[in-house]
Amino acid sequence: MKLFKKLAAAALAGVMALSMLTGCALGNAAKENAMLKALQTAGNMMCVKVSEDKDLSKKAHGVFSAFKAAEGNEWDAESPDDENLNIFIVKVVYKEIPYLVAVTEMPNNAKDSINWGYTVAKILNGFEGYKCIEWDNEEETSGKLKVGFDVMNDAKLTDTQEKAEDYMVVFAKCLNSGTGSGSRT
Repeated sequence: MKLFKKLAAAALAGVMALSMLTGCALGNAAKENAMLKALQTAGNMMCVKVSEDKDLSKKAHGVFSAFKAAEGNEWDAESPDDENLNIFIVKVVYKEIPYLVAVTEMPNNAKDSINWGYTVAKILNGFEGYKCIEWDNEEETSGKLKVGFDVMNDAKLTDTQEKAEDYMVVFAKCLNSGTGSGSRT
């Protein structure tokens, strides 16, 4: 009977650990879906079709590492692009490809796309300014934006940051500025 109780306790502990991991992953997926929905809604107002590029999203940790490595040169942890949002929008190079990266703290109830509104406006403005949107014509009346993103839980932007936070990382490839044709590098 003692052996049965030990096995049952071990099995229960394993199930609880697995459910915690699954719950975290499901929570992150809901936050990512809310961000994508907010980007798509705001993009529609700009006549830009926003979609997630799964291959880009797979590079999120590497792009985030490149973002962190650029601190001091490309961005300053003490000077966010918007102090109310604590958002940083920075051009970085990862594996010889330039990306525009937006890193922001999670808002309250990040699973609701409405709570991403102002943040998304800042991000899309940055992507437009850095020529990440692939326009279908010279008048820029219709365009496409492929983004990658991920949630970085309990992350620090710098080694000196006292408390780890949860961040949303949204990024896109910068277009080839040499051709002017809107082709991606």
